[in-house]
Amino acid sequence: MSLQEVRENLTDLVKAMVKGKGRVEFVENGERFVILCKDELDSLEKAINILSDTSEFRDICSSMNQLAAATSPAAMA
Repeated sequence: MSLQEVRENLTDLVKAMVKGKGRVEFVENGERFVILCKDELDSLEKAINILSDTSEFRDICSSMNQLAAATSPAAMA
């Protein structure tokens, strides 16, 4: 949906989000944006916190840090 469509339908979009705990995705000048209801944002943040506190996540971070260190300008010299 375009920003103009969001403007024209804002009241209806908000009502739909309140009922469905949804999101609105729109495009402006080729950039994509999302408006989330607060409950959905809170749920996503909670999920990120849970997932980021796993050994798998720490392993991924460690691997990324090792890769970054190995490919840094200082390591390449």
